[in-house]
Amino acid sequence: MKAEPQRHASRLIGRGITKRFGSHIALDRVDFELAGGEVNGVLGANGAGKSTLLKVLAGAIRPDEGDLVLDGQVVRMDSMRHANERGIALVSQELSLFPALTVRENFDIVGTKTIRRPRAMRDAHARRVLSELGLEIRLSHTVGRLSLGDRQLVEIARALLQEPRVLILDEPTSALHESEKSRLLTVIRHLRARGVGIVYVSHFLEEVLEVADTLVVLRDGKRVPTHFEPAKERLPDLVSAMLGERFAPSGRLGDGAPGPSRRSGAAAGGKPLILTGVRGPAQLSIPSWTVAPGEVNGIAGLVGSGIEELFAILFGAARASGGTIELPSGRPAPRSIHEAVESGVAFIPADRKRVGLALEQSIAENISAVRSLVQKMDGLILRQRDSEKVARGRCAALKIKTTSVWRKAATLSGGNQQKIVFAKWWEANPSLVLLQDPTRGVDVGAKREMHEIIWSVAGRGCVVLMYSSDPLELANVCTRVHIFVNGTLRVPLEGMELTEHGVVSAMNQRALPSNRQTTGGL
Repeated sequence: MKAEPQRHASRLIGRGITKRFGSHIALDRVDFELAGGEVNGVLGANGAGKSTLLKVLAGAIRPDEGDLVLDGQVVRMDSMRHANERGIALVSQELSLFPALTVRENFDIVGTKTIRRPRAMRDAHARRVLSELGLEIRLSHTVGRLSLGDRQLVEIARALLQEPRVLILDEPTSALHESEKSRLLTVIRHLRARGVGIVYVSHFLEEVLEVADTLVVLRDGKRVPTHFEPAKERLPDLVSAMLGERFAPSGRLGDGAPGPSRRSGAAAGGKPLILTGVRGPAQLSIPSWTVAPGEVNGIAGLVGSGIEELFAILFGAARASGGTIELPSGRPAPRSIHEAVESGVAFIPADRKRVGLALEQSIAENISAVRSLVQKMDGLILRQRDSEKVARGRCAALKIKTTSVWRKAATLSGGNQQKIVFAKWWEANPSLVLLQDPTRGVDVGAKREMHEIIWSVAGRGCVVLMYSSDPLELANVCTRVHIFVNGTLRVPLEGMELTEHGVVSAMNQRALPSNRQTTGGL
């Protein structure tokens, strides 16, 4: 990013911010301060109040009590447009792009400060911002055809085109690969040098410590009354402040390593997934692969390495161009998503908002959706009391925090929403579970609980395939990790080889010789 003269630096202050949703207090007299040219890291478990605080700062919701002060003046913001007019831009974890529109149309629709410039100048500016984020795409490209990571970068670019004085980033790297994360953090440092104040939320604690100047920790809607200095903090202390308890598993804090006994992964009944001579529509090529039940099998690879093809074929969203597949249910490769679900295949997506949940439906309706509507396991009509009983049981088992199972899914925190996606599929009793970044954008406590859920499902005899954009999560959680390179499957990493460094190196073809391709069952 080109150096620019430092602009006027803003100061945003929140005093005694309180927000209630019915009887629930989401924010309880929270104080907040952000200086221009500073990155303020906000940490907390799911449901701690982070998203609510960000929405208050961005004008999306108004606080019930307390004041917002911008450059010495108390402000009342009734919408995000009002906040944008004051130089405050929000990049939400839940993307707000319009998938049917082009990248250019999504940029135009928010009315950036450059909207009155000639089209050629606006397009040149937009391409420059996208390039700085490492995204080389056409402005005429339809957003719905982009990957989740690319859509996240387009969302960030749209905010940057507003030339904000205060930029609020909610989990901006949750769908990005390591190279994209590194480039984004570089852009953030340049913005800070230009006087932009940045509020930064991420569940990757090391990432926050790397980029933040100050820290705010929230727990149960309140600010933890401790002064944190990012350069000096120890992760166990931060996690303890977030969760209110000591929590220090091996590996990165919050990743919830399963331990040696689980790494052994003895199958508890169930049948394997068998692929023979499978070729994908693009470059996927698997001569022979048998995936055992009762284990958590990790999958790693760069974008375009074949993982997307594999998941699409197994879930019936694409057809293999050759070979045979025998699902754990004994049925062949599904020819549609509906057939995949009927065959016992479950898919937990990273993008829970777009494809994982019916946000305007209740928790109970979401949990019973697959079991009742697709598999018809409950007959033609599922009685409300039966649906409520099932939902209550799943919420208790998965520790889903809610006052009622009839609340809309949209009202829950990100971690609780993801647990509902888990509950929906577990209720359908699958035999093959496909996990695509299942803990994306959830806090350390919820992540630990989800790892426990994943292992409990594997323990029932399911075949589990888990992709994660976080190599250390794979190293900590999985029995073994299978590496995809240019569409081909390499010998898996396991035992002492299964480390974060080993996974990253293998993804980039540095750790595995080219002749170590899979030729038999694993």
